Amino acid sequence: MDAQVFDWIRIAHIIGFVLWIGGLLSTLSLLKAHVEVDAASRPALTRIELVTALIMDIGATLAIAAGLFLAFKSPKFPTTAFGNGGWLHVKLTIVVLTVLALHGMARAKIKKFKRGEIKPLPGWAVPLLLLAVAAIVTLGAHPTLLRK
Repeated sequence: MDAQVFDWIRIAHIIGFVLWIGGLLSTLSLLKAHVEVDAASRPALTRIELVTALIMDIGATLAIAAGLFLAFKSPKFPTTAFGNGGWLHVKLTIVVLTVLALHGMARAKIKKFKRGEIKPLPGWAVPLLLLAVAAIVTLGAHPTLLRK
């Protein structure tokens, strides 16, 4: 793979990650507000939640697609990134167990809120996401932390 192509795919991965996390944080914040507003405001809030969730979905798709491409075709690693360091395994575990789980929870809450089932979002959701993002960015920016 040409180094310039690799750089553009890495940029796409970062843009996707920023859109994903930004959309997820926005959606979680809107879901938290959804419980506190009056019943007349809820349909408008649901429409906004759907828009931010779409941004979250687009970002997730871009981040995952570009990330997997980089993991399997990276010119930095002779075989694949999966075989050359624990950093990627830890990063993917954090992504799956926290970010994807919160993404699914946000999507499920939007559907429930749309049906009129209004229950508050767990208070630990946003802090957990922020901790996960800090770990993911640290591992992505400094993959040599967990080298074999």
